[in-house]
Amino acid sequence: MSTEYGLEAEPQSDKPARSGKPRSADGAERVVGKPVGAIVSGLAVLRALHQAQRPQRASEVARETGLHRGTAFNILRTFQREGLVAYNEREQTYSIGVMVLELAHGVLRTSGLLDVIRPEMFSLAERVGVTVALAKVEKSYDLVLLDFVGGGFRVDSYFSMGRRSPRFSGASGLVMAAFSGATPELVESAYGQTEWFRKPAFEEYLQRIETTRARGYALDSGDRRRGLTQIAVPIFSQAGPLTLVLTAVNFSYTMTEQKIAEVAEAMLAFADRMSPELGRLRLE
Repeated sequence: MSTEYGLEAEPQSDKPARSGKPRSADGAERVVGKPVGAIVSGLAVLRALHQAQRPQRASEVARETGLHRGTAFNILRTFQREGLVAYNEREQTYSIGVMVLELAHGVLRTSGLLDVIRPEMFSLAERVGVTVALAKVEKSYDLVLLDFVGGGFRVDSYFSMGRRSPRFSGASGLVMAAFSGATPELVESAYGQTEWFRKPAFEEYLQRIETTRARGYALDSGDRRRGLTQIAVPIFSQAGPLTLVLTAVNFSYTMTEQKIAEVAEAMLAFADRMSPELGRLRLE
């Protein structure tokens, strides 16, 4: 069914409905216990520190989270003792602590990514000579970077594990717009808010979404990042919904039409191999 923006709406009969309610791998809704207020408040504090552009005072954290200043202070001090938050005594500010990196590594270790997908990512990157990044699709239609390998350039300028990508931007964003079931209104809104090196007209952007859906992969030839060509493919779970997005990146001057076709073919084969393996991963 076509929308007023020319986007084809995803068939709803073949895929489970998206909702904020937790679901198991087979799509069944899970029963979740009553939220614990102290933990919810603690997570709000960590998110506030994570999203801040600089270290924060306790009063700033309290304002951002809506918590009483004394409550925010006690939570920050508790996290400081546990290593999750660092405190600068001279500035009297708080920031995310190094212990969070250890917890993040635990996610990679227990999720199965290091055993199941990372070896395949290394093989792909070496075989076709690109940097490869893997991102998880969130219910909010954001992409969270899980892992990346390879790198003929300074990948740290573009890839940082745990980082959220701007919605619907670049090749991975085209994959999201084409396969995630996002509404046309959400896509158009995100398109207008994203920073581009060379911003395509919205009509052209819509055509790229349709092209992505038709051929199964997305291509961004330096529009998002100057001098970098990106290719992205969707990885679907066996239950149907889009779960992961794989992106390959290299300098545009190395990415001839023949090279793009070679990389895209290898990535589509990767996605086909990995889709049945997603049931072995713990990505929630």
